[in-house]
This record gives sequence, structure tokens and C-alpha cells, in this order.
Amino acid sequence: MSLRLHLAYKNIKRLRDIVAVFTRHGFRPFMERLHLTRLLSVHQKVFGKKRVKDGESAAVGLRLAIEELGPTFIKLGQILSTRPDILPQEFIIELLKLQDDVAPFPFKDVAAIIEGSFKRPVKELFSRIEETPIAAASVSQVHRAVTASGDEVVIKVQRPGIAEVVDTDIVILGYLARLALKHIPESALYDPVGIVDEFSRVIRKEMDFTLEASYMERFRTNFAGDGRVMIPKVYWKYSGKLVLTMERVDGIKADRVDKLRERGIDTRKVAHIVADVFFKQVFDFGLFHGDLHSGNIFVVGPERIALVDFGIVGRLDRKLKAQLAEVFINLVSENFEGLIKVYQDMGILPEHIDKASFEREYYDIILRYFGRPFKYVSVGEILMDYIRLAARHGVMLPRELLLFDKCLIELEGLSRLLFPEANILEESGVYTSKLFMERYSPTAIAQEALQTLSDGQSFISKLPGQVEHIMDKIAGDRLRIEFMHRGLEDFMGEMDRSSNRLTFGIIMAALVIGSSLVISTDTAPRIWGYAALGVLGFLIASLLGFWLAFQILRSGKF
Repeated sequence: MSLRLHLAYKNIKRLRDIVAVFTRHGFRPFMERLHLTRLLSVHQKVFGKKRVKDGESAAVGLRLAIEELGPTFIKLGQILSTRPDILPQEFIIELLKLQDDVAPFPFKDVAAIIEGSFKRPVKELFSRIEETPIAAASVSQVHRAVTASGDEVVIKVQRPGIAEVVDTDIVILGYLARLALKHIPESALYDPVGIVDEFSRVIRKEMDFTLEASYMERFRTNFAGDGRVMIPKVYWKYSGKLVLTMERVDGIKADRVDKLRERGIDTRKVAHIVADVFFKQVFDFGLFHGDLHSGNIFVVGPERIALVDFGIVGRLDRKLKAQLAEVFINLVSENFEGLIKVYQDMGILPEHIDKASFEREYYDIILRYFGRPFKYVSVGEILMDYIRLAARHGVMLPRELLLFDKCLIELEGLSRLLFPEANILEESGVYTSKLFMERYSPTAIAQEALQTLSDGQSFISKLPGQVEHIMDKIAGDRLRIEFMHRGLEDFMGEMDRSSNRLTFGIIMAALVIGSSLVISTDTAPRIWGYAALGVLGFLIASLLGFWLAFQILRSGKF
């Protein structure tokens, strides 16, 4: 199917820009495999070679390309930085450097969005609003303000036109994912279409500020009465899908260790609070802040922190919480068999998995960490190694586990920056032990047994009807079994293109030979002293030759 049937005409230019950027940053072979270099101009094909500094790696080239392509790709890169099952470690490290810090948009646009959202002039809503933003990102920017009632707040305003940009890029990313499946069969292992679909859901949720506000209220409720944690209050009167107004947080970023110590704050206590608050979110509430870099954690008192920016939130069900608790307990007790079992339960093991090989490789991973003092053990690295192992064996892991792993790495890095002796395993102990005991309490076992009986009863009740349905299809010759072949689509397409070009070549040769024979005769009418029919044949052969040469040049394959 042609490109224009997949994409609206207005998106073709954007796709061409994307192909040009990736080609310029060293990904021409990948673009060729996707059959997209035909979109490049002749100048880009000839001169659009990789322009990089000495020693620049493919990982750096990917980061630079993503930064050049703008907000949608930056967000995608940040999500891919949590996927060690897809990208090698050097790419993960490089994508973690992606900066979501861009030039601010004019205040007149800020005012227009606020007034459009609430149908009132800005001066009626806020007694004062600072025109210079305190932060500007690819999706939104933030301004200090004071409400009409005198409350000090910050206003998060969505960047104008960003929704249209994201929608266009997601359509194109979906098209690229389908191309990858068609032309790069091995990409099916990573489910590129599924990645784009998941990314689409994540970024659209993040762009809905009412959802973020609802999460903030939920976290405020969860931590009500806990004096160690401040969650900004939402001002619903001044909040909507494009605008979020919240209580102002005055504090010090958690990674500003020198400044914290200057204020007389014990960074060891801060490290403990940050870790404890995270594990409380995970194991007590099953709802955790999904973007725990230091820019979203402020120290607002000697033993108090504030969490901001709830655009990404992770949720864990009861089963996954219990499994994570078992992971930490088995890590502390160095229980190899227990770790293997719980990790197998976490993923959806494919039928073809070599369990002996899987277990042997995981033993090798764990042996690299066990035996060291805990202060030298990185729990995040252990989980990352497992995720890579799972990817090699085709084990599918839940998104929540991948997000948890990202947060754990961020938490571990921040905790050890605040206090080098910080021990994440010890910090988790209180919550994991409690959850473990709850799971194996008589009440929990009885509830699980009842649920199993209920599931069995449901299966037995449905089985006769399902069997009857299948038998009816067989009896009525309506049962269909479909077979799919993989990996031959690209080969067949190349064969079609090659045979078409060969056919054109034969036709041109026939025209040239036939025209030569005609010209050698005295056939009338004549042009320039030659038989007109022969001249016409030469002209047609020339046009076909030029057209074929253009198509070959356009394809990028000489």
C-alpha cells in the first residue's frame, strides 16, 4: 500500500524531516531497511551523510536526533530509557540525559489559554501572575501567581498547539512501527506497535492535567497525617485540562547536598525519608510517583520533603505488590531458588523457553552481587540485569515493573548522593516483611482458596458451552485454521520490484532494436532524414530509461 494511503498528505513533510534527521545522525542503514530513504531529496542522499564529532557513538547520535525532533520524541526517549529489555546499556545511559528544558512561549499565549479555559480575564482569577516562567518544558511551563484570595500558587499551563504536534507524531510513529514489522521481522520480538500504543496512552494521560490533579489529591489523602510529606494542594477552581493550579512549594531540590548542609539539614535523615516514603507508596498504597528524579523532590524542612509533578504514576495490584515483596526478601536472604520462582511468576513465560538455561543465567547474575556488603549492592542493577535476561528469553514483563525499576534506580542514586552508606534493601524491610506476613496469614490463604474455587467453578460452567460452540463450527464446516508466514514479505516485494525493472529493461531494449531496424529503411514519413516511427521509438525508449534511472536513484539502491 502506498505511503499516501497510510498517512495524510500534511504528515508527509514531517515524516521526511524525521527520516532526514535520523539519516544525518548515522541511522541511514536503518532508514534503508524501512525503505524510507526514497523520501530524501537527491541532495540529502548525496550530502546527508553522518556529521558527527570524533568518537561520537550511535547512542549519542540517537540522543541528538531525538532532541532535534522535539517534544514527542523526547518523551518517547525518556520512556525508552526505562526499557533495558529493548536497548543496550550505553543507549539507556545516554537517553537518561535527555533534557525536557526548552525555550518558553510568550506570556500572551499563557494568558489566552487561561482565559479560554475559564472564560474569565486573568486579572479576575489572579491578583498577580509573574510573566517570566520558573520552568519551561516541551509540554508545559510554570508561572508563580497569587490568587484573588491571596494564596500563593504556581500555574502549570500547556504549551499551545502541542496536542496537534503529538497527534501527528504518534500517527507517524505508528506507521514506522508497522514498517518495522514488515521490513525487519526480528523487531516483532519487541512489539514496536505495542510500544507506540503504550506511549500514546502515557503521553496523552500526561497532557490531561485534570488526571494529574486527581492523582495529587489521591496522594494527599494517602499521606494525610504524615508530617514528613507535603503534597501540594490543588486549586480546582483554577484547574482544567490545559491548566493546573497548585499550592506553591518553597524548598531545596533534594540533590543540592551542599545547600542542604548549609541550612543545617541532616542529609542522612533526608535519604531515609525519601526511601521510606517511596516504599510506603509501593507496598502500602500500591500507587507510586513514577518520575522520581531529583527535580521532583524538594526538601521543605529538616525532616520533611515535598513531591511535585504527578504526570506519571505507577499502580500495582495486590499480586504484584506481594511478588515485589518476595523479591526483596529473597535478595536479603540470598535465596536463589526463591528469586527464580518469583521472577518466573512475574512474567508470562513462553512455551519455548529453556528453563534450565534461564535459571543458569540468572544464577550467574545473582552471584555477581551476593556476598558483597549491601552498601555495594545496587538493587536497581540487579533488576535491570533480570529485565535484559527476560528479554533474551522472550519473557514478557508488566509495564509497572519496568516503571518501578526506573524509580528504584533514581531513588538509589539520590539516596547515595545524600548519604553514601544508604541501604535500599534495609529501607524496604519494614514494608516487605509486613506484606509477606499478610500474604501468608490464615485469612489471606482462605481468601485465595475461595478465589481459586470461584475461578474453577466459572471455568467448569463455561466449558460445555465453549466445546459445543467449537463442535458446531466443525459440523457446519465453518472452522477455519489460518497459517501465517513471517519474514517473506520483504523478499516478495523486492522480487516484484526487480522483475518490474527487468521487464522495463527488456521493453527498452526491444524499442531500441526495433527503432534501429525501422530507421535503416526508407519508410515515410521522415524526420531529420530518418524514419519518423524509428525516431519516435528512440524517444519513448529514452523517456523510459530516464524514468527507470530516476526510480533507482530515488530508492537509494544503486
